[in-house]
Amino acid sequence: MGELIHTFVATAERVQHGKTCLDGMRLLAERLHPYGVKITWLVSPESARIAQKELTAWHEKDGDEVALFTPEIEGTFEEKRAVLERARGEIETTLPWAKVAVLGGMNHKDVDIVRLCETLGFEGLWGFCWEQIVVDEITDRGCPWGFYYMDSADRLKPGRKRGVVSMPWLSHDLLKTHHCGNAPIFTNDPNDVARASICSWEDITYWKAFIDNYHRNTRYNDQVFLLQHQEAHEMECNERNHCYTPEDIAESMIMLEKYTEYIQPKATFMSLSEAIRAYREHNEQTASSYMLWEDTETRPLNPDYSWNTCIGPWPKTFLHYDCGAQMVFVEGQVQPKCIRNYARTWDAKDYYAEACIPVPKLLHNTRYHWAREIEILVDAPKAMPYGLTLWGDYSLYQIAEAPGLLEGKILPRELLYLRYDLQAGENRLRIRLQGK
Repeated sequence: MGELIHTFVATAERVQHGKTCLDGMRLLAERLHPYGVKITWLVSPESARIAQKELTAWHEKDGDEVALFTPEIEGTFEEKRAVLERARGEIETTLPWAKVAVLGGMNHKDVDIVRLCETLGFEGLWGFCWEQIVVDEITDRGCPWGFYYMDSADRLKPGRKRGVVSMPWLSHDLLKTHHCGNAPIFTNDPNDVARASICSWEDITYWKAFIDNYHRNTRYNDQVFLLQHQEAHEMECNERNHCYTPEDIAESMIMLEKYTEYIQPKATFMSLSEAIRAYREHNEQTASSYMLWEDTETRPLNPDYSWNTCIGPWPKTFLHYDCGAQMVFVEGQVQPKCIRNYARTWDAKDYYAEACIPVPKLLHNTRYHWAREIEILVDAPKAMPYGLTLWGDYSLYQIAEAPGLLEGKILPRELLYLRYDLQAGENRLRIRLQGK
């Protein structure tokens, strides 16, 4: 079994009339710290100064840390660099204990953001939104759902060497998000699931299944990262912030406590910088991720919030990403339903996706007393990354020979996954399985 690593991020950068969202910050801290949660506060230089006393106390007692909420940056590369460097310096002057290693927020989509992080020594960039289009003016569709080292020239695709670690804004229900196409609905954001009527007050049945899916996938991965986020200003109702009513805030806080209580025995709680260090210690390049997801029955969505959203039910779904591609498979089908090819250039039409996915042909699947030989033909229109998911129980075998195989993974009693790079034209893929 691998490790389920849970982080909690709270944006707390807003300052109005000389005050920041301390009411919401205190509420989150008072209710989550007793469970052992380490909160990473995304602050601005101004909010860090105003909350200096509280942030220091929470750091010393509870292990909280701060990260820099990306300020507005524009102009030349050097002008952007100067803005970020000055903001980080001001926070570290205000909080001498802080080493601001993480940058995050809405401006993670700046064209120069990866080079800026590399130049300034930021270890991680937080705020990516898997499968999201347009919402909050963020379109990140195409990027992986978890941690990856970013390509220096393209923030949305994995690089092939160690670099700045990309981290999602929060975690998604991978199955429902992919199939329904509406990224903000099926997440661990308390306001979104409440507005969609998926969870409410003490009823977090859906969230428990959500956590179980992540935890179950520690069977197949050394590390599984589960990120949660909540805006501190959305946890207070006063003259500065009134996004939600006191009843909404009370409901969100109860849901967050129930969520934390449920995940506590299953996960290791880390700050963002701790999670980054754990990832870097384990991985010289972007780690392959294998996620098998089972659907969760949900009650009808609130149409006023979830208009134009399908809820399923959906088939069991297997997802994988590595340095070269991201793929999605539905139960019973061998070829991918979706291939995001990271050799392609990102655009707002295809999001790295291959329009033509070749269908494999089974040439033979021969079983011997304690071995198995499989040959599959794939006629590819061009060179591309590709994968095969053979559904079924392959737990008695291990992969003995498979010429050209880049990665192979047996998920016991579930499937055999085979990852290739195809050449244009006919590809004969031969796999020999040997009994254990």
